[in-house]
Amino acid sequence: MQKKLELNYMNAIACLAVILIHVFSLGISSLAPASWQAFVIYIPWKLAGFVVPMFLYTGAVKMAKQFENKPITLSAYFHYILQRIRKIYLPYVLWVMIYYGCFLVIHYVRGEAGEFLSYLALGNLSSPFYYILIIMQFYLLMPLWVWLAKHCPAFLGIAGSLLITVCMQQFTYLLSLAGIQFLYADRIFPTYLFFWVLGLYVGKYYDVWAAAFARRHWQIPCFLLILACVLVSYLQYASGVYLFNTNDIKLGTDFLSIALVHAIGLWMVQAKPAVQHVFQKIYESSFFVYLSHCLFLTLGTVCFQRLGIYALSLLLPLRAAVCYTLPFIAYGVYKRIFSHFPKISNILG
Repeated sequence: MQKKLELNYMNAIACLAVILIHVFSLGISSLAPASWQAFVIYIPWKLAGFVVPMFLYTGAVKMAKQFENKPITLSAYFHYILQRIRKIYLPYVLWVMIYYGCFLVIHYVRGEAGEFLSYLALGNLSSPFYYILIIMQFYLLMPLWVWLAKHCPAFLGIAGSLLITVCMQQFTYLLSLAGIQFLYADRIFPTYLFFWVLGLYVGKYYDVWAAAFARRHWQIPCFLLILACVLVSYLQYASGVYLFNTNDIKLGTDFLSIALVHAIGLWMVQAKPAVQHVFQKIYESSFFVYLSHCLFLTLGTVCFQRLGIYALSLLLPLRAAVCYTLPFIAYGVYKRIFSHFPKISNILG
């Protein structure tokens, strides 16, 4: 499979964006919604909200490219799944253990075996972890996606997945009508099916889609439309008056954001080597950073607050400084140490 560097650059951008989301989350939960400070934080925070759908999208593109001309045998399937367990799930398990140990020290958890197993199963010990549970579900269903891309017309597959995703936005509510409480709709794969299936067909017809994304006449209007939707979302958030469900808007803005970032990724393939080098390095560290950055964020915030730093005007920049430096430095140290042990060099991501 020929590697598409633009997909790497897209994941690097998403990595930087997910850090921004978690850094700014304290401001979103602490500031008065109608304040100008909340406005300044809310806009980039909301603009970055496409990251998980885009991680899934790029993963599906890569899967479609990887298996487009390969028969799926039982041995090939098990080899693929074992590889995904080793590269994705085992690092997740180890990071859950690391987080749990650190959180035990600062009394964020109780230290019970059942509690740890619950966090591991539900992916709710820290914000980034639920994505691992979602992507592993998609990986386990790999033969279904390969069959779908080969035998189902694109318009039918994309339209069907969109319908399922829209229905899933009401899934928890519909269950509640029957007296059933289900709090984990954001952790099951049908909730994100549209972005995955879209990625499959983009991978199948990659040259056609890439040519469409590379055309420049739509990019500025696309960004302005995304920004307008985010501003509408902010007005509802600030006023407390909700005229419509912003999840319906988010589905569209996530799609447009992914298309726009894909265009940026294609542009970066033609960018200066120095730019490509930086984003390739970010991509190489992105999984480690994705799994680890909230630990640095939490421990850093605890330390700053114990030093008496509570003002958000200082705390948020400090949180950003921690998250945009220490996880990347930790990755560099980790890779240098484990470069002498190639068989376990991917153990933490």
